[in-house]
Amino acid sequence: QELASMLPVLALSHVGALKAGAKVLDLCSSPGSKTLQALEVVCSSNRRGKVIANDINASRLESLREAVIRSGVDEELTDRVTFTNFDASEFPSPKSGKLFDCIICDVPCSGDGTIRKDKHILPMWTPATSNSLHPLQLDILRRALELVRVGGSVSYSTCSLNPIEDESVVSAALANDDRYELLDWPSDLLPGFVTRRGISDWKVAFYNKDSFEGDDSDDFGQLSFYDSHIKAMENGETG
Repeated sequence: QELASMLPVLALSHVGALKAGAKVLDLCSSPGSKTLQALEVVCSSNRRGKVIANDINASRLESLREAVIRSGVDEELTDRVTFTNFDASEFPSPKSGKLFDCIICDVPCSGDGTIRKDKHILPMWTPATSNSLHPLQLDILRRALELVRVGGSVSYSTCSLNPIEDESVVSAALANDDRYELLDWPSDLLPGFVTRRGISDWKVAFYNKDSFEGDDSDDFGQLSFYDSHIKAMENGETG
């Protein structure tokens, strides 16, 4: 796995939410790198930490289970992983009533941030991909916020650079709710690691399917930009 895939767990650990003995929920856990990374932290002492690895796709969940077994991690540690097969946006509350110390939300996304290594992403990209994923991503993050204990932490991550899947989701989840605090990236974590603050305004893009430029038969249409999804709908955009 690349360093980027490790950042959510590193940050949660650095702020003290992910620690030995913690109760952790990985809402969209496949392929499992974050699950294993979290497991090493919560089980780093004799305290009985636990990781819930959830995925909506049963076949991916089974692959994750096999990956955990093959990982070489001691069986005593892998026994502390519980595998669940729920829709992350409707994950049930713990029957014990005890909420989670920290929750990892590495949500389904367009993957447009991986175009440098996946040649299939860019040719198939359209703004409709991110626009259609936004509601699901928001539902998952909102459910995570409901499941974390007071004083706990939630990480939200994607493999996308599109603010519709990133800042827009976080902004909507936290809007008009003062129960939650948005944390900055820890400045003393990974010295030399270059970060950039998130943006606070963005445009919503749509392809105008009735407007084309040139003779390129592969063109999806001309891009139109709106200040909000509502304004786009008012102008008849549907994709």
